[in-house]
Amino acid sequence: MPYVVVAYDISDNNVRTMASEKLKSMGFSRIQRSLYARKGGASEAKEAARALARIIDFKTDNVMVMVVPWESLEKAWKLGVFNYEGSIVEYAVL
Repeated sequence: MPYVVVAYDISDNNVRTMASEKLKSMGFSRIQRSLYARKGGASEAKEAARALARIIDFKTDNVMVMVVPWESLEKAWKLGVFNYEGSIVEYAVL
């Protein structure tokens, strides 16, 4: 099952909070402060992009929405502590 990954750089605190709340309401889990993921494919990615497009300022903000195979996330190098889908996992470089 692929995942939809959303990363953003939003300058306004209020807009950033609205984006975070919108993604959470759509079933996304927060990976880092401006990085979210959920299971899904192209239709969920398009839905997230459309939702964020309604609230960001295209002159100052940027958003990237990607569909990523689970295997790619699983093989990613992770450093530190991650809270994903309700489970806290610690990672370290080998």
